[in-house]
Amino acid sequence: MTRHIIQQAEETGDGRRTASAALRNTEPLIAALSKRLPKIGRVLEVASGTGQHAAAFAQAFPDIEWQPSDVDGDQRASISAWHRTISLPNLSEPIEIDVARPLPVAQSAVQAVLTINLLHLIPAPYVAMFFERAHEALDGAGRAIVYGPFLRGSDYASDGDREFDASLRARDPSIGYKSAEEVVTSAAHAGFVLRSSDDMPANNLLLTFIKQ
Repeated sequence: MTRHIIQQAEETGDGRRTASAALRNTEPLIAALSKRLPKIGRVLEVASGTGQHAAAFAQAFPDIEWQPSDVDGDQRASISAWHRTISLPNLSEPIEIDVARPLPVAQSAVQAVLTINLLHLIPAPYVAMFFERAHEALDGAGRAIVYGPFLRGSDYASDGDREFDASLRARDPSIGYKSAEEVVTSAAHAGFVLRSSDDMPANNLLLTFIKQ
């Protein structure tokens, strides 16, 4: 199983979990994704976490079928609770996805693969696996979209990023920030080309890759 740190979240009492980071970045992500997602089709979200984003994105993009997923059973339970609460026809029940294993979706079955705040929480070899799995799942014009904190070369965007990365590596030396350039190279090896890099709040980036 892919190792990663599960985000801290609060229980709401009805099975839904809420993470403060998701509360902060949902609106900026919707604004950015409105320019990067396909207008219609199916999006596979890898590592959906609490499910807050999936619920908000399904509401914001009603012409897109949203397929959330997570490797962790407790997170999938939270996603299901969000699914029950908003009851939207374009939001599916979560599926279990471990990027170290073949994805449980048909090849060329989706138009976009999205992951939010995952790459800095997994070891570098799994970043390559993420792009390999995404390439298999995407149709011919598909795109892979990744959001999160990144190094720029070997530099941190802020002292806060440096401190956060150090805290991650103290918990697990195999994880931590990857450089944007390193991620672009991993994507290229899997058959993607970088289409856009959007600056986001809190020094994060939204990187959009097109399948070749």
